Amino acid sequence: MRKLIRSLLNSIGYDIVKVNVHSHKKVNRIKKVTVGNYVLEMPGNNPQISTYKYDPGANSQLGRLSACVAGKYPSLSVLDVGANVGDTIAIIKSAIELPVIGIEGDDFAFEFLKRNTMSLKNVTLIKTFLGEKIESKKVSMEKSGWNTTLIPNEDNGETIHFKTLDEVLAEEHLQNRTLKLLKIDCEGFDTIIIRGSAKLIREKKPVIYFEYNRTNMDAIGEDGLSTLLTLEAVGYRNIIFFDNKGRYLMSAPIDQENVIADLHRYAQAENSCIAYYDICLFHEDDSELAQQFIESENSLQP
Repeated sequence: MRKLIRSLLNSIGYDIVKVNVHSHKKVNRIKKVTVGNYVLEMPGNNPQISTYKYDPGANSQLGRLSACVAGKYPSLSVLDVGANVGDTIAIIKSAIELPVIGIEGDDFAFEFLKRNTMSLKNVTLIKTFLGEKIESKKVSMEKSGWNTTLIPNEDNGETIHFKTLDEVLAEEHLQNRTLKLLKIDCEGFDTIIIRGSAKLIREKKPVIYFEYNRTNMDAIGEDGLSTLLTLEAVGYRNIIFFDNKGRYLMSAPIDQENVIADLHRYAQAENSCIAYYDICLFHEDDSELAQQFIESENSLQP
């Protein structure tokens, strides 16, 4: 009967899609999810279950980006900040075999991250929260275990210790690797973490790929735009925008501040057709690589 109803709806342009409701009651229902060439385990409340079920190519642009950068830098190691349960590591390794350094602060997600990467080669895992500076702050943890969002809460918050990415790389003796791709997905903390990566960005000039989620930034009082624009001063000349479905949208010179500000204001989870962007920046030393990547992404458009 369900197939018949669905078939009738399909005939007039509609469909029935079961979505994953992010209830904490589902946390112990472990699901197996195909991500790229791998099958990962995820807690039942993780929204990525629905994402990869109904869009198997989700986040695949990160794999293509990794392969593109590795074409110029064969000894590349990818920094995956906000590695969650390991889905982006699986995407990268489905596209190309590269060393990946996965950083995740959430206790619950980190256990799945370890489980999902134990059979993979050349994966280094580091459990820590990253920020702009070395400090301890009181925060409330929302969506803990599947999409952890840290909200400042001096009155009733849990004390979390933050490190900078620069500090972590020094502690783990990773500075000598070819760190030419930095991916960040940390629920509004992305530009904060960029500010804590000043030495890495200045010295290694990595391709920077991160989530630009205004809704999450607003929730923690993070401006985002000002940090994005400061990257021009260290040699980043163009910004590449993907929509929240991973589709290439456009690129714009970083000095066109009015255009960038308009895009910043447009994307919003509740009031816009685009909930957030994934943003990619290449240093001017890799301008030919940026053009190659843009042309490659454009070639995928119908």
